[in-house]
Amino acid sequence: MASLVSLEETLERFWAIEELPSRQIYSEEELACEKYFVETTSSAPDGRYVVRLPRSTHFEEMVGQSEDTAFRRFKAHEHRLNSDPELKKEYHQFMKKYIDLGYMREITRKEASEIKGYFQPHHHDTKESSTTTKIRVVFDASAKTSYGYSLNDALLPYRHPWEDASSELVVAIMWLE
Repeated sequence: MASLVSLEETLERFWAIEELPSRQIYSEEELACEKYFVETTSSAPDGRYVVRLPRSTHFEEMVGQSEDTAFRRFKAHEHRLNSDPELKKEYHQFMKKYIDLGYMREITRKEASEIKGYFQPHHHDTKESSTTTKIRVVFDASAKTSYGYSLNDALLPYRHPWEDASSELVVAIMWLE
């Protein structure tokens, strides 16, 4: 049994799926996040944008000590890299590029112990089929600190515009990618 749908009906269904909702309702936290973004985002002299992390009102109580976890994971990651010299070389090139671009800086263990901040664990991921870069570094903002919360937990929520749309739209976006 087959069913024929007219071109007009198909196009109407397509546009209904593609249409974004006319009104989005945001929570107080989401509105605060948007306001914070508008008020604190700036352009650096070199043309890059400076975007400050939108901390929740309980940020200090949520983000505990993270240095030990980050250091322990770093040492385990280095141990894994030591078994593959070529991969280790690619990883170090990637990290050097981040330092050269000013995204991060190298510090000593003593300096680390004097910094009040969040140390973000990271690891690498490889994609053998890539023709350019086979390695990428994944920064883990979901790692828990000594207080049991992660950096992601302690930041204001951000909602992508398409999250309010129908599930069909999300599927269509994922399919188009």
